[in-house]
Amino acid sequence: MTDAEPDFGGGEALDLDPGPAGPPLDRHFQAQELTEADAPAKSRTVCYAENGKGVHAIPLDAGLKLFDRCREAQSPTEAEAPLVWIDIACPGRAEEDLLRNRLHFHPLAVEDCVRGRQRPKLDRYPGYYFLVLYSAAFNPRRERMALHEVHIFLGHRYLVTVHDHKVAEFGEVLARWRANPAAFNSVGVLGHAIMDSIVDHYFPVVDHFADRVEEMEAQIFEGTDQGGLERLLNVRREMTLFRKVLGPERDLLSTLLRRDLPFLSADMLLYFQDVYDHLLRVVEELDTLRDLLTGAMEAQLSVVSNQLNITMRLMAAWSIILMAVTLVAGIYGMNFHLMPELSWRLGYPLALGLMVTIGVGLYYYFRRLKWI
Repeated sequence: MTDAEPDFGGGEALDLDPGPAGPPLDRHFQAQELTEADAPAKSRTVCYAENGKGVHAIPLDAGLKLFDRCREAQSPTEAEAPLVWIDIACPGRAEEDLLRNRLHFHPLAVEDCVRGRQRPKLDRYPGYYFLVLYSAAFNPRRERMALHEVHIFLGHRYLVTVHDHKVAEFGEVLARWRANPAAFNSVGVLGHAIMDSIVDHYFPVVDHFADRVEEMEAQIFEGTDQGGLERLLNVRREMTLFRKVLGPERDLLSTLLRRDLPFLSADMLLYFQDVYDHLLRVVEELDTLRDLLTGAMEAQLSVVSNQLNITMRLMAAWSIILMAVTLVAGIYGMNFHLMPELSWRLGYPLALGLMVTIGVGLYYYFRRLKWI
């Protein structure tokens, strides 16, 4: 689940409008069913770094040279190694070779980037950390949520991001870095900015779910909801998939705060704690909405059951009325010659009057019982 902002691929403009969800996850973590898959986009790799005159895109060869210097840095604040950000969009074979053989990342981490379908996690490798997160956005064209998988490599003075779809949060972080380069003096600040932007974009998605739940509740109690149970189940399914993302991400941030990470200085702990608090708030709001949705589903079933009971009582009342009238007609319709009533002059109107009297009496009786 916007206007175009600076691209992270090939120096071209990247449309950051949230598109459909990414490739399918594993059997127990399927986000792809929320939206249809896009055609694969063209692979792009771009580097960003500060050159003393601001933050600009630089050629890949220059970015790789800076990466080599950053990889040799001994501390997250080493001034001799300028902070560099390498972004890889829609990785293919060439990008896989770049990650594995040129950037020298572990084959397992590279495989996770290329294959995708990973749950949010934080892995520690010699000299760097590997994170998997999910960005979320509301897709207004399909009125559904879109989840995009994001992979992040964090070293002392470098950050490498890998993703298959357009991520609006990256454009926002780049704009903040360009606006105030001095504030981004370590990779921890840049990593925090990305995580903070990703988590902040969860709130509009939760608000979207809240609006849908409130709308369906109103329709249920007003009796105007058509096909409501199916819509409730679809929303519940989306919320369940979103909750499967938020749970591991909450554990990821909790682990990140507990570990003594080189790029996470003492003053940055408060900022990452703020991101963790925001994520907890999102999780709590989503759990509350799931409870409200469960109550709405129970209310929907109760309304359907009540309508069925009303229909059954109405049918039973009219069946009894017709049975009583039919009983009189059946008795006088028997073909016996020795029936004393058959010779009565007023037998026919009396039989009709008896049927009308019984029918009207039973009708008002059921009206008093509110069956009719």
